[in-house]
Amino acid sequence: MLLFNKRIVQPTNVEVKESPLHGRGVYAKQRIFKGSLIERAPVVFLSAEAKEALRYTKLFNYYFLIKNQEMPAAFGFGYASFYNHSPEANAFYSFSNKRNTLNIYAYRTIEPGTEITINYNGHPLNREAVYFPQQNKE
Repeated sequence: MLLFNKRIVQPTNVEVKESPLHGRGVYAKQRIFKGSLIERAPVVFLSAEAKEALRYTKLFNYYFLIKNQEMPAAFGFGYASFYNHSPEANAFYSFSNKRNTLNIYAYRTIEPGTEITINYNGHPLNREAVYFPQQNKE
């Protein structure tokens, strides 16, 4: 279990710019310490019907799958949808139903200029094909 410190990274400490991974990505502008909250992005939970409607839009590659039959997807605002996937991610995410947010945390210390990546499968080192993150009641 990771313990989180209370240091919060302000949104001005990260930026979106071109990425060699997948077009655009989120980068650290200064050192982000392990366990720090990088971003608390507002999120909209989507019904299955709304999720399917995304298939016909440019937003199709920018939503998150969730293990919830009524609301199986979420769209994150802020920089949330620009964090690229890596099987050896340096950050991880969780959802908060109470706050309707997607929370991005540093899995390890991230140096300035480094792209911040998450593992779409959940845990930063998870190599499974599909993962549906748990929503917490935070």
